[in-house]
Amino acid sequence: MTDWDHDVDVVVLGSGGAGLTAALTAAANGASVEVYEKAPTVGGTTAVSGGIVWIPAHERAADGVLTTDDAMAYLRAQSLGFMDDELVETFVHTGAAMLDFVEAHSDLEFEIAAGFPDYKPELPGGKPAGGRSLNTKPIDLSRLGDWRDRITSFPADFSNVGIDAETRARIHASVDDMSGDYCVAGTALIAGLLKGLLDANVVPQTDARAVELIADPLGITGVRIEQGDRDFRVRARRGVVLGTGGFEWDERLVEAYLRGPMHGAVSPPNNTGDGLRMAMAHGADLANMGEAWWVPIVQIPGDTYNGHPRSRSVRLERTRPRSIIVNRAGRRFLNEAGEYNSMAGPFHFLDPKLGYANDPAWIVFDSLHLKHYGFLGVEPDGPIPDWFCKSADLVELGEKTGIDPAGLERTLRDWNAAVADERDPDFGRGASAYDGYWGDDKATTTAGRTLGPIDTAPYFAVPVSVGAMGTKGGPRTDRDGRVLHVSGTAITGLFAAGNAMAGPTGKAYGGAGGTLGPAMVFGYRAGHAAATGRSAS
Repeated sequence: MTDWDHDVDVVVLGSGGAGLTAALTAAANGASVEVYEKAPTVGGTTAVSGGIVWIPAHERAADGVLTTDDAMAYLRAQSLGFMDDELVETFVHTGAAMLDFVEAHSDLEFEIAAGFPDYKPELPGGKPAGGRSLNTKPIDLSRLGDWRDRITSFPADFSNVGIDAETRARIHASVDDMSGDYCVAGTALIAGLLKGLLDANVVPQTDARAVELIADPLGITGVRIEQGDRDFRVRARRGVVLGTGGFEWDERLVEAYLRGPMHGAVSPPNNTGDGLRMAMAHGADLANMGEAWWVPIVQIPGDTYNGHPRSRSVRLERTRPRSIIVNRAGRRFLNEAGEYNSMAGPFHFLDPKLGYANDPAWIVFDSLHLKHYGFLGVEPDGPIPDWFCKSADLVELGEKTGIDPAGLERTLRDWNAAVADERDPDFGRGASAYDGYWGDDKATTTAGRTLGPIDTAPYFAVPVSVGAMGTKGGPRTDRDGRVLHVSGTAITGLFAAGNAMAGPTGKAYGGAGGTLGPAMVFGYRAGHAAATGRSAS
């Protein structure tokens, strides 16, 4: 018999979108709840994200109902056969109910991110005009009292996981015209959920790392927590919910499981697979372990966060005209303006002779790109850092980078000829509605927003590689987030949601918020099932 330091109905591990949604749902259904977060602040990766949720079927769209049939057709077309149909159907059918519930029990209000297309909008069921991605409306941080400064954040600069000032404006989350202590994006999503929990008298405990799940012959009964110099055991009478994020910051797990190179995570450095290891120790079945929420990244020399090298997703710079991505042979190998998750495939291309032929790679751009747009926080008239590899011609650029100048010259000759007719015959850049979304919004055509010649010296090149926002693999679950044993039966008392569970959509990434939508839906379902023993509606 275990000696418990105290007990509670439901224990939630992790305080991102999945964990806080699970905690809020369990509390609203009458359970006593405790939330434990290993970091000194709450919010995890969600807090530094765009705070958008992708809900593929609902009745909030301005142009009518978004149907479940369209949503399933779209996700099946994207998934290449690698998705759990039962869980995806559950996600699609539950999304609208989750939104309603969260709005009723927290300070959050959701609104359509106007005009934000799905990531593969030309596929069957896709939505080129958007409607499935929803923002959280700005939240007044002063309503959180002492908690207003305890939400995870990166240092304020030009980029927050790609959520720079222009990005916020494009997703209609600017607060320039508001008074008060308002926040937007992922900070607002966490702030709204947190306020709902505080109102329900659920106060998260920080600097509290879960290190062991405790079990008896019937299932999981509690968890052991390390908090400073304390080591204590919490009984969970109804269940433990894993919302601890993925394993992208654990080198051994990344090397063991991911399908190809992953050179850096854009999340805070706390996602080290704690939930995964604890579930594995109790025989959890695993799925989707080779996949991540992939993203192209740049790493600025000397740039760190809490002592760790920092990686930044790159979106605007690769999408706008007068820039391309090339490998060391000087050849393009992908649609630079496409959605980031699918870019991992080209980066992971394995040549029998060359190894990973497209890793390393560089973003190559010319002086007019820099003059019109700036680059990675460097203003058009600002000092040029050495690592931009400023070069008078392609030969010098090759000497500084290792890119084959003859190959790059051929690539630019073909590129410049094609974009004069607003076309990309090699990779179709500019053909999709999504391709133009992050481009030059002054252009009058979708292709014109992203296609442009590279012909005006000096030339520049910045290293780019493949990283991740988080991993997608973890314990396999049922439709209510119950973790499944390798035998196929549920492990009594253990639930998972978000990046701590096996991602139900497999390879698919539906649109902006495609991580947070499923995370919150399965957090909602897991919290409900843990508290009540029944499925959510």
